[in-house]
Amino acid sequence: MSLLELTNVSKEFSVGGTTTVYALDDVSLTVNAGETLAVIGESGSGKSTLGRLALRLIEPTRGSVHFQGTDMLALPAAGLRQLRAKAQIIFQEPFESLNPRMRVADIVGEPLAIHQPKTPAADRRSRVARVIDQVGLAPEMARRFPGELSGGQQQRVGIARAIVTEPSLIVLDEPTSSLDLSVRAQILQLLADLQTELGMGYLFISHDIHTVRYVSDRIAVMYRGRVVETGPSERVFADPQHPYTRALLAAALPVDPDQELPPARLVGDPVSPTEKVSGCVLYGRCPVGEDRCVQNEVRLTRFDADRAVACIKPGAPGS
Repeated sequence: MSLLELTNVSKEFSVGGTTTVYALDDVSLTVNAGETLAVIGESGSGKSTLGRLALRLIEPTRGSVHFQGTDMLALPAAGLRQLRAKAQIIFQEPFESLNPRMRVADIVGEPLAIHQPKTPAADRRSRVARVIDQVGLAPEMARRFPGELSGGQQQRVGIARAIVTEPSLIVLDEPTSSLDLSVRAQILQLLADLQTELGMGYLFISHDIHTVRYVSDRIAVMYRGRVVETGPSERVFADPQHPYTRALLAAALPVDPDQELPPARLVGDPVSPTEKVSGCVLYGRCPVGEDRCVQNEVRLTRFDADRAVACIKPGAPGS
């Protein structure tokens, strides 16, 4: 049984009462215990919406969300609160996610007060101190306010707050994008170490190809609200099948400054998120697109034993 399972999830937002934004369109994904599923795509592809839907921070328009076999959409408020102790989130901007008027110890301990209110105060303080140490913060940091910490230290506080209830799943929404490179590497290593130690599943949302390659076991590539390719990270990076995946990889600067960049072949502008698309969402920008791509429904289809692609010509030359 998967830790998290999203099935045919769609999300539509009404803007101004007359316009509909199609943020997610028929997305199905799973996250297993102890693995990292990375969701990657450009801004506006629906990644953050997907992460919030996974925790029922927003409600889907259609589809189902199951966590450890439980239908999250059927849970009443009390049941949802109990479940959220096991499913947490780490946000992109650490300072904005922390209460500037609370000390670090109180921020980290707040989930325990909410989810485990009967825990004796001494036990709560002990667990908070242990978690603060676990994320690499000095004990004296517990009495500081967020504004007295660096960006990396603030994110460590956010991580401590997320793991203090011993969750099974963490959604990481661009958790290192606001940090400089040296601090980013430290936080990624911390997350990897915690996953190994605690066995958590990660839904890792990012637009950074190099970060995703470093952290993920599997990858889901999103474009305009749809998943267009999924598979083991090594195979997707070594042999991408969807034209959009190929363009993402071509657009990323290589680690080796002398490596020649392949051309990024997409042209034109993305389809507006207010336009309902039945065919391929990349049509009009795709170098191998044909009329049948827009005339027929193009959905994620099994490509081989462990990969799926939403393309009628996967791996076509020139893409």
